[in-house]
Amino acid sequence: MFRILTVFFMLIFSFSYGITLDELIKEAKKNNPVLKSKRVDIKIKDYEKSEAKSRKFGQINLFANFKRYEDKRLLYPISPPINIRSLAVARNQLVVGAVYRVPIFTGFEIRSKIDISKISEKLKQVEYDLTKNQIIYNIKSVYYQILSLKKQREALIAYKKSLEKLYENIKTAVELGKKPETDLYKVQYRLEEANASIIKVENSINTLKSTLISLVGRDIDLSNVEDVKPEYSSTVFNFKKDINSLETVKKLNLSEKIADKKIRIAKGKYLPSVFLDLSVQRPMGNGYYKDLWYLGFTVNYDLFDFGYRKYNYLKSKLERKKIKYLKRNTVLKINSKIQEAVNNIKTADANLKASKKQLEYAKAVEEAEKAKYQEGTTDLYDYLYAKAQKFLAESKYYQSFYERERAVAYLKYILEEYKDE
Repeated sequence: MFRILTVFFMLIFSFSYGITLDELIKEAKKNNPVLKSKRVDIKIKDYEKSEAKSRKFGQINLFANFKRYEDKRLLYPISPPINIRSLAVARNQLVVGAVYRVPIFTGFEIRSKIDISKISEKLKQVEYDLTKNQIIYNIKSVYYQILSLKKQREALIAYKKSLEKLYENIKTAVELGKKPETDLYKVQYRLEEANASIIKVENSINTLKSTLISLVGRDIDLSNVEDVKPEYSSTVFNFKKDINSLETVKKLNLSEKIADKKIRIAKGKYLPSVFLDLSVQRPMGNGYYKDLWYLGFTVNYDLFDFGYRKYNYLKSKLERKKIKYLKRNTVLKINSKIQEAVNNIKTADANLKASKKQLEYAKAVEEAEKAKYQEGTTDLYDYLYAKAQKFLAESKYYQSFYERERAVAYLKYILEEYKDE
């Protein structure tokens, strides 16, 4: 008996349980391929930062050089006093060694590139947050559309069932000679229309579910989706947000800092580069060898480059100017989108209130037309029209409800409230 009850409750649970919006968002944060690629971008920038820092310490190169001459040559440089008999010569000569070169000054290039790599890592983190904000909004938007269509489908099914019941009642009345047979055809016409509408809604739901699966990043059971608590409240309009604190603007600020560093690098090209060189080598040949070393400095300076440095500098300045213009345009667009989002919420809220009243009126009209038809004082078309209008009013009500939720979600998306979820 206990095992039967356990199975019974498990079946009830499996049929009643549906996936929630929060669960979908949680899955998307783990599995969405775009978010995964953004996390990889952050890791790449971390490696690039380490790569840029490592350039400060220079590099060590091992080398080996073998040469065969037409006659014997000195194996290594000589220094006074010179003893001709002790000169080491060989026709086949092998030189092996190591060179260590350290940059002392590179016109601030290395320091600037390290700074750029650090800023770029922050930039990729900002891009990750913005992508997450957008994906969560897209999931919510599609989810609300699915819920809206589900309610429409439920209303359609209820409408279809009421038509089927009406058809049976009229069929009985026709058999008794109280109603004309043409009334049956009128109801059948509406039934076919309702069936086609149900199929259309179901296809739309399936399409949106496919979209939702692509946003989540893995196949997931969406046969039953749970309803949501409304995000709308009267406090939704009482937001205080500094536009400059948004990640969208921060992204441009970071890009501007990178542009400044690139200008510094371009200016540094006009300065000389200084390197410290340490070399250790062993020339070998004909049984002789000697260890040699030297420590020195190398200074490089580009005397003339046919305008390369000039144009590189001018290009860097224009890139920074372009970012300034983009930032100004972005701030203006965000303000415009916020106002648009607020207006959309107000419009959706007004539509919801109106559709609620319309649904109440449509129900009353349907009841009145039903009574008239049963009494024989009105045509069936009036009753069917009233029934259809009630269905449309019910569908419009749910559509308005979820449209308002989508409008609220859009405002939160513009204000980047989903990036921290």
